[in-house]
Amino acid sequence: MKPAKILRIAFNMVKANKLRSWLTIIGVIIGIASVMAIVTTGEYFENQVTETLEGLGGDTITIVASTPFNVMEFDEVSVEVEGGSGEGEKDESDNGEEDDSVYREPERAELTKKDLFTLRRIPGIEYINVNVESGTELEFGGKKTYVYVKGVDPRVWPELTKKKIKEGRMLKPGDRAVVLISEELAHEEALEREIRVNQMVLLSGRTYRVIGILAKDEGLLGGLSGMFGNSIYTPYEEVYSLRENDEYASERDHDVYDSIEVKLYKDADYDITLTEIEDKLRISRKVDEKTQDFYVNSMKEAVESTRNLINGLTAFLAFIAGISLLVGSTGIANTMFTSVLEKTKEIGIMKAIGARNSDIRMIFLCNAALIGLVGGIIGILLGTAAVQVILFLIATKMKVPFEFALSIKGTLVATLVSVIVGLIAGYIPAKNASELNPVDALRYE
Repeated sequence: MKPAKILRIAFNMVKANKLRSWLTIIGVIIGIASVMAIVTTGEYFENQVTETLEGLGGDTITIVASTPFNVMEFDEVSVEVEGGSGEGEKDESDNGEEDDSVYREPERAELTKKDLFTLRRIPGIEYINVNVESGTELEFGGKKTYVYVKGVDPRVWPELTKKKIKEGRMLKPGDRAVVLISEELAHEEALEREIRVNQMVLLSGRTYRVIGILAKDEGLLGGLSGMFGNSIYTPYEEVYSLRENDEYASERDHDVYDSIEVKLYKDADYDITLTEIEDKLRISRKVDEKTQDFYVNSMKEAVESTRNLINGLTAFLAFIAGISLLVGSTGIANTMFTSVLEKTKEIGIMKAIGARNSDIRMIFLCNAALIGLVGGIIGILLGTAAVQVILFLIATKMKVPFEFALSIKGTLVATLVSVIVGLIAGYIPAKNASELNPVDALRYE
C-alpha cells in the first residue's frame, strides 16, 4: 500500500472520531505546552543571568585584600587572693589597662604597587586595572545626592569593561578632573535637572567635567544596575583627592588599591593562570594558604555555577511537567485500542482484498503519530505564547524592553517527543490490529 494512501486512511480515522481525538489531543497539548514553557523560560533566564554576570566582569579575575581571621588563644590567668577578710582583691585587668599579650588587632591587608609588579610578570595576563572606590556627595544645580565613585585606570579599564557609552566618550589616558556617569544618575530625581555631557558637577567641593554618560545594561536583568544607579567612574588618582576629607581614609597611601582586576589572553589556560596568580602573590606577600591576606575572585566560576543551577532546576521542572505527557500517552493508547475494536470489520475487509500486516500496522501508527503531532504543534504554540505573556508582564513591571524568546532546542525536542509519544502509545494497538485473523475480523459485530 502506498504511503500517501496510508496517511489518507489514518487522517480519515482521526476525522471520523473528532470528539474523542480532540480529547486525546488536549492531553498531549497540556504536556507539551508545559514542557515547552518551562524549557523556553529556563533557557531565556540562563542567557539573561549569564549576560548580566558577564557584564559585571564575567571574563575578568578580581583580587581584593582580605585580612585573615585567626582564632587567638588566651592563657588562663590565675589570681591569688590573700587574707581571709572575705573581700576579694581586684584583678589587675580591672584597672582599665589593656594587655597587648592577650589581644592584638591584626594589621589591615592592602594591595599595593608591589602586587602590580608581581602580576605583570605572569605571562597569561593581558590587562591589569586597579580600582579605588569611595562614596561622596555630588552637587549639581544647587541640589545634592549621594554617589558611589569608582576610580579606574583609564589606560586599561575601557578594554575590560562591558559598559557602553550612550553619549560622550570613554576615559582616556591623561584625563584629569573628569567623570563618566551612569544614565540613572544623569536622570536622578533628587537633582531636579538632567545632567548632560560637558556640564560641571561638584564632588566633595571639587569641580569635575562630565565627559560621557553610560548606557543602561541590556537584557531583562539589566535592572540590577539600578542597585548601583548613582555611579561615577573617574581616573583612580582623582579618588585619592576625594578621600582627603574622609577621616577614616585620610591615612591611606596613594599607592593602595581597593581591588585589582586582570584579564587574560584568549589563548591563556584559565585554571593554570588562576593558580599561578595565587602562588605568585603568596610568595610576594610572604604568606601561605593559612595566613593568606588576599582573595582571588573568578566571575567565570560564578557564571558556570549559576548556569548549572538554572539548567538543573529547568530539567527538574521539565521532568515534573513531563508527567502530564505520560497521561497524554495513556489517552492515545486508549483511543487506539478503541479504534481497533471499532475498525475490526474494516481491517478484515482490507486484509481480504490484499492489505498486508505491515500496512495495517502503519495505518494505526500513523493515526497515533498524527494525534501526537497535532497536539505537539498546538502545545508548542500555546507554550510559546504563554512564555511571551509572562516575559511581557515582567518586562513591563521592571520597565525594560520586551524581548521575544523562543527555544529552538525546546521546539525540536517537543516536536520529536510528541511524535514519539504517539508512536509508542499506538504501537501495541497497531500490532494487535495487524495480527487480526481476516476471517474472525469479518465475522466481528
